[in-house]
Amino acid sequence: MYVKINRNVCDHQLAICERCLGRFLQNPMGYERQCFEELVDDGSELLTIDLHTEGHDVRMVLDEEQRKLLAGEGWAQFVDFAVPMYRETKEQD
Repeated sequence: MYVKINRNVCDHQLAICERCLGRFLQNPMGYERQCFEELVDDGSELLTIDLHTEGHDVRMVLDEEQRKLLAGEGWAQFVDFAVPMYRETKEQD
């Protein structure tokens, strides 16, 4: 499955964002996704996530075990930049 996420269209704080993505990772086809720009069932066992947030673009390719880990731990600790807890403005890019 391929997912394109633009976090800049949602102004929720980081904890809400991580919980939202975690719920999707646990139940991909049964969760409302407000910041998802694209969702494609490409037939792959791997989940590819392209995540755009505050000028950063991250690609994550996850197997089932990695999905569970990310769902429980949150995505922010797996990227190589500091993700602020709160967002000051809502960007549209």
